[in-house]
Amino acid sequence: MLQASVLLLIVSIWFPGATRIAGTDGSLSFLLALFCAIASIVAYAETARRLHRTEAALATAVLTISAFIIILSLLSMLYADNPLRTMRAVFAQVFGFAIIPAVAAISTRPKGLVAVDRVVMTIVIMSVVTSCLVAIGLGDARFADRAEGYFKHSNQLGIALSAGLPLIAAKMVSSRKHRVLLLGCLVAVLLGLVKSGSKTNFVLGVAGLGAFFGLYSIYLIRRKKSPIKIIVGTVAAPILLQVSLMALQSLNPRAYNLLALQLSGGEAHSVVSRQRLWSISIDLGLSHPFMGVGAGQPVGDIAPHSHNLFIDFFRTLGMPGLALVSIMVLVVLAYLVSAVLCTLFGNDRGDQATEVNVMVLGASVSLWNYIVANQMSDSFGPSTAAFFWLPLALLIFYRGMQRSLQTGLERPQLYPVTGSQLFQH
Repeated sequence: MLQASVLLLIVSIWFPGATRIAGTDGSLSFLLALFCAIASIVAYAETARRLHRTEAALATAVLTISAFIIILSLLSMLYADNPLRTMRAVFAQVFGFAIIPAVAAISTRPKGLVAVDRVVMTIVIMSVVTSCLVAIGLGDARFADRAEGYFKHSNQLGIALSAGLPLIAAKMVSSRKHRVLLLGCLVAVLLGLVKSGSKTNFVLGVAGLGAFFGLYSIYLIRRKKSPIKIIVGTVAAPILLQVSLMALQSLNPRAYNLLALQLSGGEAHSVVSRQRLWSISIDLGLSHPFMGVGAGQPVGDIAPHSHNLFIDFFRTLGMPGLALVSIMVLVVLAYLVSAVLCTLFGNDRGDQATEVNVMVLGASVSLWNYIVANQMSDSFGPSTAAFFWLPLALLIFYRGMQRSLQTGLERPQLYPVTGSQLFQH
């Protein structure tokens, strides 16, 4: 039941505008997240004991910080201009309590690797489905020069697709049977990213792909494996960049011209408006340094958030909120860097270790893309927060599995569980 709920949750987060209840975006996703949180958090203490110590400590630390953010957000209802909007910040954190314990719980059951692989493949499938809907312009995914898909804004669509790209690339290079199909999926999602018109996330998506393939090449060089793959990758990388830019120029001339203007040192309207928005948000934070203006509150009549994660938390929850989110991001980034370095310079034991190591790299780049995107495109809103928690949960799983394989275990430990196991062969 838990596994089915997690997969349904992943499907729903790609359609926040189409899963409304009482006019609120993403309501169905939140209800599913709440169910997953209740179903998995009860047994989290037992699940945590089955994880490696570092992974259990990271999950506990991140969720503890998230709990403090929820408390601050709820307290801010006492002085916020629009108390109901404080729940936006709460919803974003609830996804963490739903996804991390749920993925940890299903991963420690029999066939845990198969269950987590279904989670990854669901993300891949939904990335492709959304991109195809945008490409053909079906329903609310109609395209002019910016497409939001079934999100509220095109930037949110861009964040979701740029976070999914590294996972698709990781599955492609680690797959033994479906590489051509996954290559097609990669091209489809790149097309969807072009159609979204989000310049920041287009750059992040392409740069993230370059970073992943660069890390993968270092991984192969360190192990003296597949020199042909290294040569092909070295030749293909600049070609991919050029083709992506040509596709952007052909299919979305407006986004290409604005991107060219920014790269040439010019001042695009979106950059100027963001700088003004940041300045206003910082002034509001300085005016309310200890409590902020309240979680989820818009920046006057200008924008619903500050378009920067740290500035938005400073504006809405003051110095306590800024400190909490800064600690969370620093802890996650430290873990991410450690996971990448251990993957590049660790020891391998068999084909399964190679697949796990590649997925560690893919999840790391996916998580990095989301964090960077939130410095320009979003501010950890409830419509995209799941795309932070999902790569983090996957990274925790694959890093723990990597530790087991690097210490000599041929496979992760499996644990007995009662009850029916849905979606298992």
